[in-house]
Amino acid sequence: MNNAERFIASFNRIHNYLSFLDNEDEHKKPFYRLLDENEYRNPAVKKYKNDLQIFADLRNVMVHKKLVPNTYIAEPTDKVVKHIEQIEEELKSPEKVYPLFKRDVIHFNSSDLFTNVLKTINEKKFTHFPIYKNKGLIGLLTEKGIAVWLANHVKDEPLNMKSILIEEIVAEDKNRNNYLFIKTTMSVEVAADLMKNDRRLEALFITENGKVTESPLGIITPSDL
Repeated sequence: MNNAERFIASFNRIHNYLSFLDNEDEHKKPFYRLLDENEYRNPAVKKYKNDLQIFADLRNVMVHKKLVPNTYIAEPTDKVVKHIEQIEEELKSPEKVYPLFKRDVIHFNSSDLFTNVLKTINEKKFTHFPIYKNKGLIGLLTEKGIAVWLANHVKDEPLNMKSILIEEIVAEDKNRNNYLFIKTTMSVEVAADLMKNDRRLEALFITENGKVTESPLGIITPSDL
């Protein structure tokens, strides 16, 4: 196929896919309307909406404006064809959070010593830790939460670090619930939007089905995105 044929073919596949997402079997809705209705269903639509609108205009010119029968009035460049095919691929197969953000998630029990956390931060450079009590998650401990707690207790005399339990710090942390559990199948763009739209979020824990009762398979923090 030449570039014009590849472009039209890719555009038509995108149009069909957006109709499928919209449960619109007869393909009667205008392309622009499909973009509007799918913008928040598929992150790639939102990301490339402007490009897709331009491509729709180009497609209409190519299909409906012909000086010579069976000959396209314009032929897209290699760069344009590659771009629309890349968008098509991203629309149909958006990058998932897992295994991209697969990593060990170190957790502690509320009855563990605070010094264990400090040791882990020093050795592993991790900064976000789920804290459990009786096998249930009671909160998220972060470097920020630790810093606030230390600032509030710096005047306490004497401050015996070796006797402090993690639960003492978590109990005073007002931001201990600033986390969400998400599925392994969530797209990276959707995860990024979650954090962008809620600046309080400190972590997204990735589990098979996004349930708090499941063991985390990975974690996403604001610095990752």
